[in-house]
Amino acid sequence: MLRSSLLGAALLALAPAFAALAPDASWAQATPPGTPQKGARADPAPAACLARFAQVGLPRHRGDDALARQILICRDGYAVSFNKETRNPDWVIERLSPAALTGPAKRKDNFRADPDAKGFSPTPQDYTDPANPRDRGHQAPAADFKSSQPLTDDSFYMSNMSPQVGAGFNRAQWRFLEEDVRAAVLCGGHQDVIVITGPIYGSSALWIGKGPYKILSPAAYFKVLYDVQRGRAIGFRLDNKAYRKTPSDKFIVPISQLEVETGLDFLTALPRRDQNILESSKGSFWGHGQGCANEVRD
Repeated sequence: MLRSSLLGAALLALAPAFAALAPDASWAQATPPGTPQKGARADPAPAACLARFAQVGLPRHRGDDALARQILICRDGYAVSFNKETRNPDWVIERLSPAALTGPAKRKDNFRADPDAKGFSPTPQDYTDPANPRDRGHQAPAADFKSSQPLTDDSFYMSNMSPQVGAGFNRAQWRFLEEDVRAAVLCGGHQDVIVITGPIYGSSALWIGKGPYKILSPAAYFKVLYDVQRGRAIGFRLDNKAYRKTPSDKFIVPISQLEVETGLDFLTALPRRDQNILESSKGSFWGHGQGCANEVRD
C-alpha cells in the first residue's frame, strides 16, 4: 500500500498546488516536540499515488508558511493535507466511482492515531472532552470505500478526522450530504467524481482535547465536487452546528467563496478561464432520485 508523507519538491513538480496557507498566529497552542523549522521539508510521496487527482489538481494553500505547517499523506483511498497547528486536515481529496462505492467492506470504528502524521496526530481520546464534546468527523467518509476493507479501515486514521457537532450535524445533515454525493455517483449518472472536503476555521477559538496539544474545532465545513467526465464542479458550505433536516442544495455556494474562506485555491490543474467559470457560479446539484439516495445510506 502506498503510504508516505510529503512536503517537498516532488509534490511541487507533480502539482504546483501545494503552496502556503498560514493560519492566524493567535491559534498557536503548545507545539509538540520535533516541530520542523520554517521551510523544513519531509520525504516525497509516490507520484503514482497523487496522479489519481491530476485532472483537477491538488488544492493550493495561499500564504508563506505551509511547508512548516502541513504534512501531506497519500493513501490508496485518499490524500490528506494535515495541519500540525490545528491538528485538522486542511483538505482531504478522494476519487469516487461506482466500483469504489460498492462492496462488502464493513465499518469497524477502529479509530487510531496516524503514524504518518509524525507525532502530530490526535488520538481517539483527544476527542473525549466532556466540556466540549465533538464527534470524530470523517472528511473522507468510511462508506466511500466499500470496495475494500483495508481502505475502509484507513479512513479511521485520526488525520482524516475533524471535530464536528454530533447530533444534528455529523450524524445528520453532514451525513445526508455525504449520502447525496454517493447517490450522484451510484445512480445519478456521475460515475467519476473527485471530492475535496475540509474545514473552514473562520473565527473559531474553540480548542478541544484533554492533553497539552489541542485540536481546533472549525466554524464550518466545505465540499467541492468535480465531475471528471463532464467537467462540472459545485461547492457546498455547512456551518458546524445542528440543523433540522434540509435539502443539500440549500448549502450550495460558489467555489470562489470557499476559496476566500479557506485560503485555498481549488481546481488548480484547470486552465484559469475554466476555473473562473466553474468557481464563480453557484450552479445546481446533480440530479438523482430519492429512491437512489435511500439505497446508499451507510
